Amino acid sequence: MYLYILGLVVPWFAYRWYKNSRRVPNKEDKYVYITGCDSGFGNLLARHLDKLGFNVIACCYTEKGEDELKENASDRLTTFHLDVTDSTSVSETAALIKTLVGQKGLWAVVNNAGVALPSGPTDWLTIDDYKDMIAVNLCGVIDVTLSVLPLIKKARGRVVNVASVFGRVTPFGGPYCVSKYGVESFNDSLRLNMAPFGIKVACIEPGFFKTNVTDVVGMQNNLRKLWDRLPQDVKDDYGPAFLNDSIEMLTQRFRMLTDSNLMKVVICMEHAVSAVHPRTRYSAGWDAKVSTASLTIYLLEAILSHLALSCALLLSTLAVIRWYIRDSYKVDGFSQKHVFITGCDSGFGNLLARQLDRKGFHVMAACLTEKGATDLATAASPRLKTLMLNVTDSATIRRAVEFVSKEVGERGLWGLVNNAGRSVPIGPTDWMQLEDFTKVLDVNLIGVIEVTLQFLPLLKKAHGRVVNTASILGRLSLTGGGYCLSKWGVEAFSDSLRRDMQHFGIKVSIIEPGFFKTGVTRLDLIEADQKRLWTRLPQDVKDSYGDTYLDDYVKAQEFSMGILCSPDISKVTRCMEHALTARFPRTRYGAGWDAKFFWIPLSYLPSFVSDFVINALLPLPKDKRHV
Repeated sequence: MYLYILGLVVPWFAYRWYKNSRRVPNKEDKYVYITGCDSGFGNLLARHLDKLGFNVIACCYTEKGEDELKENASDRLTTFHLDVTDSTSVSETAALIKTLVGQKGLWAVVNNAGVALPSGPTDWLTIDDYKDMIAVNLCGVIDVTLSVLPLIKKARGRVVNVASVFGRVTPFGGPYCVSKYGVESFNDSLRLNMAPFGIKVACIEPGFFKTNVTDVVGMQNNLRKLWDRLPQDVKDDYGPAFLNDSIEMLTQRFRMLTDSNLMKVVICMEHAVSAVHPRTRYSAGWDAKVSTASLTIYLLEAILSHLALSCALLLSTLAVIRWYIRDSYKVDGFSQKHVFITGCDSGFGNLLARQLDRKGFHVMAACLTEKGATDLATAASPRLKTLMLNVTDSATIRRAVEFVSKEVGERGLWGLVNNAGRSVPIGPTDWMQLEDFTKVLDVNLIGVIEVTLQFLPLLKKAHGRVVNTASILGRLSLTGGGYCLSKWGVEAFSDSLRRDMQHFGIKVSIIEPGFFKTGVTRLDLIEADQKRLWTRLPQDVKDSYGDTYLDDYVKAQEFSMGILCSPDISKVTRCMEHALTARFPRTRYGAGWDAKFFWIPLSYLPSFVSDFVINALLPLPKDKRHV
């Protein structure tokens, strides 16, 4: 048995080595655009690629960064000032690059610029902390990529996005993980959308390295600053020793984990830029790789041992029985508990509000429109209260908190259900502009974060629940636009919130619905918006897709939605109800047959498998047919 496996593994590794070793020719004709080159990975990569013969366009945030980089590079290397949060700066840089590269196009863009502060427990942060970091780490990546995408199409080049190992796991609170989950999602949707045009998209996922992002002194000062601005009641929740204990633990962990050899990351970046066959993802650093390697070894040993499989089966059976019994326990006193739900005009929120009202909960249902509020109040008991809420408006959120605070009194808020959301604009990535992404992110991600942060003090009083509506598109990026990015962000925010709030008795659950017939999946709205996007496209982009592409895309979308969309939205609201009423709510709820048996399993498979499945559902652009 071992020899058979060895006979398969050795040729596979030999083939992989050969494939990875091939490099693109004519480096001197290729231009590479790198952001965040003042120091760290970006600075080292710029100098490394310059030595290899590439024409490097290195963008720095400071004049000092530009001057120092020029001193350590050849005359081929060009530097520009760039602030990735300023769309004017991004577009001006793109115009300069267009003049520089001419008809050759741009071979690669490396989105490296990023920040890591402020970071800390979720209830130490404000919505502005999240907005500021997302503006750099996520919206900056999107804006820079869209600004040079036409030039990369010309060269059939590369997009290399620097995410993080924390774009896959969320070990601490704050916006860093949220932004990096968003980069992972944008990377996946971009890869799918751009593959027909010969553009390769790679994601770099570094572990802990000694850069400005992981500067221990900066992290310590950040924690002190966040602590100093906290209200006294929040400090009392944590205790007077918590800050010093956190700083001491952070210092020890960073000294143990951080790697000073930045070349491990730079070599991955260089491979993504220069290899004929770049990988989809690069894990850089021993800490990023070790967990995956350990899991692989464990699985191989289990497969090779019948005894291990038998034991695993027995333990799994016992675990399922225990889980079923534990899952059935319910909390009591529904009539004494208050639940606040957003997005109750229709769909999941509307049905959940009526469902909980019938069970005796005091439901406070937030609606965007007066009609939605009036219709819901008519269909429910006098216990149910409605109020107007726009989750993108901080003032209406504050008014909602005041209203709920008066209703709940000293009992506090038992449940918060973040359900409000939107889907459009949605479609191929290069049909979008930055504002198309932010329209969706403002509702689906920033809205969820701000509402949660504002209601946390009331939830702490009741040792309550937070239920965040994500999606199976928080695991797989099936299309371009802000929807998938926002739902990946909700997953990251929920994970960090759950870990930070468990000490205060607050439980956090994520609902991951498949496709259901709601306002979010209304084809007439989605198709009308896609026609708007198509109409404003430059003619050369339309030509690259072909005259019939929009009609073909709409037909494929209608066919897929017709098969996948379930009208029984109670499958989702039952999950939400369980998260609010169960004594031991689950961390995640997959809602719908397609989520449980297709999309979620697919999310655990290698990227090439999910890419193949998703591409099979969509039409080919004209340029792909001509390759």
